[in-house]
Amino acid sequence: MIFQVLSDLAKISGLTALIAVLLSFLLGFIVLIKFFKTKQFLIFNFFLCIIFTLSPWYPSGLGYLYWIITGEFLNYQIYVLIGTVGVPIAILAWLNVYLSTIKPKIKKPVLILYGIISIFFELYLLYFLLLAPGAPVDSLLGIIHDPTNPMDIDYKGFVLIFLGLSILTACITGFHFAAKSMKKEEPPEIRWKGRFLLIGFLLFGISAIFDAIIEMSPLLLVLMRIILALATFFFYLGFILPGWIKKVLSIKEETTLTH
Repeated sequence: MIFQVLSDLAKISGLTALIAVLLSFLLGFIVLIKFFKTKQFLIFNFFLCIIFTLSPWYPSGLGYLYWIITGEFLNYQIYVLIGTVGVPIAILAWLNVYLSTIKPKIKKPVLILYGIISIFFELYLLYFLLLAPGAPVDSLLGIIHDPTNPMDIDYKGFVLIFLGLSILTACITGFHFAAKSMKKEEPPEIRWKGRFLLIGFLLFGISAIFDAIIEMSPLLLVLMRIILALATFFFYLGFILPGWIKKVLSIKEETTLTH
């Protein structure tokens, strides 16, 4: 076996992404346990949001873990697949939460529309990754500019459009959801959820934009990964508002998840 060389920047990117991804898995597991206890479907949607929102960072984090274990890189198809296939799940789960609580009258048509776009996106991915040998895959899906950093993919074509649309949709609806929550007079729990979600979406937006358009130095990369991990943590607080934070905030009442 030939040990494949990973650049220093790729190692930093991989390690920090892996920490952020593992944190999302841990918090997602906690939310999943809560779902099994309560059987509330919105909590399951929160679980999907927390797990799959960080999908674009999976190639870097999980690819780095694979490299540590085997000394080899994953192939291009797997990098693209694990970085994109979960995004539609995250956005549909979030839209279900948002529309169920804020815009229930338009929930069905919007989810159907996004569902159709998501199915087309998944078919587009699978076709060009697996069923179209000889197609100009790089220009249609994503380009790896640095062979010593194969986890850093510059997405192209419909993949880039869909990922950008998903991030924009999530941030706009997230800010609106948070703002509506913070305007609630009672109970205080809902206002705190709104505050935490506002911070979470703001941090996520910053991290996603910087990762997409800014050339990273090692220091900036570490900072963005810290911001990404914090975004996941604030999503967890905003979605669930666990008992320990209620004690810190002196919140005694138990309320439902709906706003």
